[in-house]
Amino acid sequence: MDQSGRVTVTVVRGEDHSQLLVGAGGNLLLAMVRAKLPVDFACTTGKCATCRLRIEAPPGSANEPSETERYRLGADWAAGMRLSCQVYVTGPLTVWLPTGGQGVSR
Repeated sequence: MDQSGRVTVTVVRGEDHSQLLVGAGGNLLLAMVRAKLPVDFACTTGKCATCRLRIEAPPGSANEPSETERYRLGADWAAGMRLSCQVYVTGPLTVWLPTGGQGVSR
């Protein structure tokens, strides 16, 4: 976390790597939408599971998946998948965006 209370999120899309600064405790999906990153979503509540992304979050860098998120993701959550709308950033982490498609903001 920097002095202004922002956390660095590394965003990987194919061969491209970029940095996104998110306020500590901020919602990952909303931060990516504000940054105009190509992320798909439909509901922002975890019910549609459209915003599923692979995330590498060291311990303490994000909240733990809720029971609802684990249910929606099935076994994928154990493989590093999370619903970006349910992730609250508290430390540095890395997300992988899909390389195909434009992303859908609704």
